[in-house]
Order: sequence, then C-alpha cells, then structure tokens
Amino acid sequence: MHKFLPFAVLIAIMIAIFSYLPARRIVFYRLGIASDPTSSCCSLQDTLEASGKFDETANIAIFNNQIVDYPKTSLAQSNILKETDYKILGTTNTNGEAKWIEVSLGEQKLRAWEGNRIVLETPISSGLWYPTPTGDFNIWYKTRSQTMKGGSKELGTYYNLPNVPNNMFFYRGFAAHGAYWHNNFGHPMSHGCVNMPLSAATQLFEWSGPYLSPDQRVTRATPENPGTRIYVH
Repeated sequence: MHKFLPFAVLIAIMIAIFSYLPARRIVFYRLGIASDPTSSCCSLQDTLEASGKFDETANIAIFNNQIVDYPKTSLAQSNILKETDYKILGTTNTNGEAKWIEVSLGEQKLRAWEGNRIVLETPISSGLWYPTPTGDFNIWYKTRSQTMKGGSKELGTYYNLPNVPNNMFFYRGFAAHGAYWHNNFGHPMSHGCVNMPLSAATQLFEWSGPYLSPDQRVTRATPENPGTRIYVH
C-alpha cells in the first residue's frame, strides 16, 4: 500500500495544478503548450500597419482578461507633439559620447547611457509569458501610439490595449514602450516587450533614434536617421 503513496501524492499535485488557473498557466507557458500563439507583445504585421495616430474612438482597455483603468485623457495629452531640440539628438551626444540603452532582465531595470554616464534609469517589466529576446540590437522602428493585443482568454492572459504610447521596436515585434495598465514595474509582466512607466517611456522615446519630426507618428531607421543601440541581457 505504501509503495503507491508517492504516485497518489503526484496525482493529487497534478490535479491541484490543473484545477488552479495561475499554476496551470505557468506550467503551460513554461512547457510551451499554452493555447496562446502570441510570440511578442505586438505582431510584426500589426506594427507595420499601425498609423501611429492616437485612436480617439477607443474607450476600453483589457489586460489579463480584466477591464483596466484606461487614462484616455492623460494619454491624449501626452500625445500632443512638441518641437524638439534636435541638436542634442543622435547616436552620440554633443560631446561625441555614444548614446545607448541597457536593459537588465535580472535587475528589471533600463538605463540610458551617454558614454559612461547614466542619463535615465527606470524599473521595467519584461517578458513573463514569452521571454524578452537578449542580445545587441538597434531600434529599427518607432510609433507614437498603437493598439497591442494577444494572449489567451482560456489562460487569463488576454489583452487588448489601445493607444500604447512611445513604442521603440528593437527586434521584430518586441518593443520598449510605456505601460498604463499596471504599476508592477520591477517584475516580469509582459509577452516579451519591455514595459516602462509612462514618463520614462516619453523621455526615452524623444532621446533615442530614429527620430520623428513633430508631424510624424511612425518612422523607420535609416542610415541617415539611425536607431539607438539597445543591449538586452
């Protein structure tokens, strides 16, 4: 009788896991068997089709299957375009020091550097359900605003988020961007993107390349308008 006890305990644990949604989805995502085709916060197609304009018709935001606070008014106000002093922009600063971005997944922090000096540091939320890619990249595309959607309704990770602000894509559909739907920075929360507090994302968007003129809402990096280096580790 006792020799069957370990098997009974194992079965009981498995039943408990599969009946408890938070545990079940962690297991499913870790094993790669989740009913979720989302492999980045935003698909590459949706990224390239985004106009970058603020969607005034949107009135609701959903995160992890739940309706969340959607600060439409403040997001719209932050989207008002302002003239920028382009003399301080570029892949180097006015002193010729390289400008680059570091994302530490272990620390859950982002730092913007000019040479060996940190000019911006902020907590982030990286990939929980899908890993944030690591490596040496450059921002290849930027949008001022766009909708991001994906996740799994069955596992409670579905999201439909209008007007995600200040998107800086560094690898396919992976971006660093502002996040208004949670305030749990310092802990992984996303499908691979680098979530940032709104104010920090605004500063980084204006500081980094490629650069947008006040009448632009999307831009792609070019040799004449290069994207800022971003190192994720």
